[in-house]
Amino acid sequence: MKLPVLLQQGLNEAGLEGNWTLMPMAGGDTARSAMLEDGESRYFVKQHRNPLLLEAEALGLETLAPTLRVPRVVHCHSAPEGGVLILEYLDIAPLTGSSQWMAAGSALACLHRTECPALYGNHPDNFIGGSAQSNTSHSDWVAFFANERLLPQWQRARQRGLPTTAVERTGQVIDQLHRWLPSRPPCARLHGDLWQGNLGQVNGEPVFYDPACYHGDPQVDLAMLNLFGGVPAAFFQGYQSELPTVLQYRAWPVYDLYHWLNHYNLFGGQYARAVDDTARRLLAAR
Repeated sequence: MKLPVLLQQGLNEAGLEGNWTLMPMAGGDTARSAMLEDGESRYFVKQHRNPLLLEAEALGLETLAPTLRVPRVVHCHSAPEGGVLILEYLDIAPLTGSSQWMAAGSALACLHRTECPALYGNHPDNFIGGSAQSNTSHSDWVAFFANERLLPQWQRARQRGLPTTAVERTGQVIDQLHRWLPSRPPCARLHGDLWQGNLGQVNGEPVFYDPACYHGDPQVDLAMLNLFGGVPAAFFQGYQSELPTVLQYRAWPVYDLYHWLNHYNLFGGQYARAVDDTARRLLAAR
């Protein structure tokens, strides 16, 4: 089978020879994903026109690998016409049952309890989905989340036509972030894009993938896990068995607002209401 030129270049560079068959697979909305096999070996491959996006993903996986089970990075190929990321192929299935959810919570807590310098961001710039994400370091978490997270997305959303009411309410939230966010929360290594679609299991072991790593408040990952529906209580039992903590629900909608703005900027107007509703609820809270 004749493979795309860019993919063949990546395989050659990685020293992977074989009579490969390419099978397209679901792999998110950002990169084209496929399984590559030759009867003996299998790999999961991603292709994207922006090689920096795949380089950032590879770095994120390597950052998490000492603590979490992630797909192993085999090779990342970058060229002017695009990039290819070759990963270990894992037959990932959804988490099922209390024991698997507890194991996932325990694993995430082990990541979050890793000691890090008290600088928020503190990681090479990367991407959240297809959007650029600045990780410029700050010593103050409120300043970091305002300047490197909400403001860039808010400004882009204004340019893309976010309704005026949503623009005004979101701007007020940004101006008042100290109401909901602490200035000096624990500084943990974060997955950064931990919705439930980026978490699964292989033979009962939790597997994390598609990260957007940086350093910040551990509540960021916990909030995003609940963005599209709550996780089972067993997850938090596992998490708190390793890292006892008070869940800071007051901050979660602020962290959600970042992702709703990003979804609006990537996918359009159907997310405008989520932006506006989240900002409105925050401003109404006492």
